[in-house]
Amino acid sequence: MRMRRRSRSSAVTDPAGDPAADTQLPPELEARIAALEHADRREDFDRRSWVWMILFGILVPLALVLIGWQL
Repeated sequence: MRMRRRSRSSAVTDPAGDPAADTQLPPELEARIAALEHADRREDFDRRSWVWMILFGILVPLALVLIGWQL
């Protein structure tokens, strides 16, 4: 069985191999990155978040287990 040869035009190119493509970012993306890097530090979770995490992470599963034991 004879195999067909691939033409050069169908070869896959590696975009990472282009040095010009590695250094250039779109200006809008650069502005977004800069805004994130210079943003004020905030708490990850506020009081309301902790209440919801405790409610859905501990109390609701505990209530479901207790209900399951009663049935």
